[in-house]
Amino acid sequence: MNSNLNQMFVKSNLYPKLVQNDINTLKELIFYKPKKYQNFLLSNINQAMDKEIINVIGKIVSEPISSKDDSDKKRLNFQILIHDDVFLDVVLFNKFYLANFLKINKNVFIKGKYNLYNKSITASLISFDLKNKNKIKPVYGIKNITDRSITTFLKNIFNKPQLKIKENLSPLFLKKYNLIDRKEALMNLHLPKSQQLLHKTLKRFKHEEALNIAQKLFEEKKKLPFKKPLNYGNYYIKTIMQKIPFSLTDKQKKIVKDIYSDLKQNYPTKRLIQGDVGSGKTITVFLAAIAVISAKKQVLMMAPTEILAKQHYLNFTKLFPEIKTIFITSKSKKKKTLQKAIYNNEYQMVIGTHLLANTEFHDLGLIIIDETHKFGTDVKDKTSFQNLQADVLYLTATPIPKTLAVMYFGLLKTSLLTEPPYAKKSIITERFPFEDIVPLLKENQAKNEQTYIVVPAIKQNAKKFNIETIKSFLEEEKIQHLYVLHGKKNNQEQEDIMAGFVKNPQGILLDTTIIEVGIDIPNATTIVILGADRFGLSQLHQLRGRVGRNEKQNYCFLVPENPTDNQRLNILEQESNGFKLSEFDLKNRGPGDFVGKKQSGYLKYHFLNVATDFKIISQVQKDFENLENKKRLL
Repeated sequence: MNSNLNQMFVKSNLYPKLVQNDINTLKELIFYKPKKYQNFLLSNINQAMDKEIINVIGKIVSEPISSKDDSDKKRLNFQILIHDDVFLDVVLFNKFYLANFLKINKNVFIKGKYNLYNKSITASLISFDLKNKNKIKPVYGIKNITDRSITTFLKNIFNKPQLKIKENLSPLFLKKYNLIDRKEALMNLHLPKSQQLLHKTLKRFKHEEALNIAQKLFEEKKKLPFKKPLNYGNYYIKTIMQKIPFSLTDKQKKIVKDIYSDLKQNYPTKRLIQGDVGSGKTITVFLAAIAVISAKKQVLMMAPTEILAKQHYLNFTKLFPEIKTIFITSKSKKKKTLQKAIYNNEYQMVIGTHLLANTEFHDLGLIIIDETHKFGTDVKDKTSFQNLQADVLYLTATPIPKTLAVMYFGLLKTSLLTEPPYAKKSIITERFPFEDIVPLLKENQAKNEQTYIVVPAIKQNAKKFNIETIKSFLEEEKIQHLYVLHGKKNNQEQEDIMAGFVKNPQGILLDTTIIEVGIDIPNATTIVILGADRFGLSQLHQLRGRVGRNEKQNYCFLVPENPTDNQRLNILEQESNGFKLSEFDLKNRGPGDFVGKKQSGYLKYHFLNVATDFKIISQVQKDFENLENKKRLL
């Protein structure tokens, strides 16, 4: 930036306040993206569609009249003249104090929903300040600074001839995607004159960010170390597979085949295996582990909880008792001795939690990370960094949209399991009254069917539903066979509680979301989620997946704290497809539910929308790689 402009910035009244908001230079301010835009552009009433949100300025031609609608709701009605002989009836709810200001012959700006057939508008905004209307207004949300002061200052800066903004995209790239230049885009970012220009601006910066991703992935690919292709034993694998007491689905077979192809590459690969709850993901990675072990290499499998890790250990050793397998927990005795044994190649399969991320192996060939969205990036990076030549398989039952997967994981192949390994009835999901819980539990016990009860908290606090309160309530109601599980209990206590519950066909497990991932109890037919409105949609779907693992009719009952209508619960009742639910959650709650609140900061993109912009990312990535490969051939 020109030094004179920088001095102008430093001397401005805005400067001290901007510095307090971590905006220290003129460049940082110019490249600061508004949080949102408010559209005050005036609408053409003759072209307005029914139920469209429109903006109009008109002259008040009638006194406001108070009345009630069909539902007995109070409202104000008055009429405005827009132009010529075009009149519009205005309906206003709630803001009755405005009646004193709605004077005949006074001009007013109104935003609201248009009713084409009644020629009326239901107002959501009324303003008598017409000075800054017929504009698109950026909203910055910067503490102690008005939006108008920022746009006024930037308008002055953009009008200075000494402002030079260097173009950072090639003419070829701009032409290929029909993008406007950088200076014009930045002006439109802060001073948009139309929706069309704002759209062009956002398109420009989305492609710029997509190019940054493509460059990053290309450089990442170039840095991949050489890996000796895995020479696994086909005969050994076939022999092992014949012992499996069930048949794989076609989709499972395809995924196993793809993984085996990855193992034969001369560079380490990463693959994300996504599948809804109960879709049979685990067996595919178990068979990958068998292939790696047949090539005389070791396998590490990590799960986010010891309960889930123990379940993997029990399932793996049951299927493959001949494999030397070890399960390590935070409470394992002689941990140093066990880790030395791993380093000396005394174990082929190592299963545990993230505590194993620092473990040294004799020759690690494969890392399996289950429920990968529950791990921090530091754990993933640490494990992969120490074992650069190991292939990595990520498992998740929380469907991660493609854009998010590419932006978060980098170079990644994806596999999708869409069909369950066996036909099963859909889980009936519906609201449920709290007062009916006791009869429900007794009915399930009479049928020898197990039940989960999930609460959002352990101790009594602001939350209505918690472990302490519900435990006391159930004990007062003389409910038998009650098991209580939560993260505050030590690992041995958790194991003992789960073991007791699993063996008891009349068991009731009162727990927190510690059971969200991977718990597999085929006899459990019902899950009751108390305070369901406090959970995210993807989390609710994960909890629902704890049942439905048998051929009986299974149920997921939702008991909200707040009885008012809840969009998330409505959708969960109607939709069983995890991918559709995850897309909704991503759009409405952001990426934090998928990769964790802390890790979501890892996605440092301001313009790309992780829910909708996969096509832009994939197209730019493909074109960039083709161009770089052509350069290499010249």
